[in-house]
Amino acid sequence: HATPRGLSSRTSSSPERHPVTAEKIKQLMADNLTWVGSWSDVDDDYPLLEKHVIDSLGMVKLISVLEEEFGIEIDDEDVVPDNWQTIASITALVDAKRQS
Repeated sequence: HATPRGLSSRTSSSPERHPVTAEKIKQLMADNLTWVGSWSDVDDDYPLLEKHVIDSLGMVKLISVLEEEFGIEIDDEDVVPDNWQTIASITALVDAKRQS
């Protein structure tokens, strides 16, 4: 028998698993960090650490939010500047953690 259209597409086994997107991560940051700058200025390559969007307290909060939102565990060795420089680098980290 032929498979009905639409049924062969890949679906997530758990609906609460949101796709990892830069826009989603930016929204989580805007909702949870106390940065006073304009979020409309922040694109995927905006220098988050250099512009003090993420400080040490914000890092702890962001890690907790990302772990809860995406069902991942961010290890101590993942907390290096290269992984947190931009929304693009954070997205890549979260995506890699979800694949492992």
